[in-house]
Amino acid sequence: MLEQRHRHYFDVFKDYKIEKMTFDLYAECHVKTERTVLGFPLDSYESHDYRMVKCYDRPLLREIEGLCSWVTSHCDIWVNPRDDHMCTFLTLVVILSEKPTSDVISFSKKVKHNRYFRFGLRGWCELRFLLVDLTSGRIWCNGSGKGVKEDFEVKPASSGFLEKILFWR
Repeated sequence: MLEQRHRHYFDVFKDYKIEKMTFDLYAECHVKTERTVLGFPLDSYESHDYRMVKCYDRPLLREIEGLCSWVTSHCDIWVNPRDDHMCTFLTLVVILSEKPTSDVISFSKKVKHNRYFRFGLRGWCELRFLLVDLTSGRIWCNGSGKGVKEDFEVKPASSGFLEKILFWR
């Protein structure tokens, strides 16, 4: 379901390996925006969105903390701050097949990582963290993850043709 949702705007890969870390689903989207006058470019900027999904049965808090710290310490894999770089969003999604413990839930709400390059002149990087419980369908996220929370909600499959067109998410 997540793969189908992301195929429209993202390049999606299954069992994607980055260095020693393997993600069950990995998606990336790169957007370049230019402003022009009479066909001549005024300025341009790039924004990037990387989404990494990792599935667990019932992880320990130290496993989740280790995963978050690995992503934040290796952000230079995804971020290349140049003059036209505006933002890079690193979205880390942990999907659980069992109910998470309360310490994992509270950690998911507190995760925060922002990094500015040359005082924001060369853009910024931000970590979005989401914790998805498949048993109840609940999602917990940090502050910046609230904007993409809807992309990871578990919804029933649409039944009719009109419903598929109107509510394609």
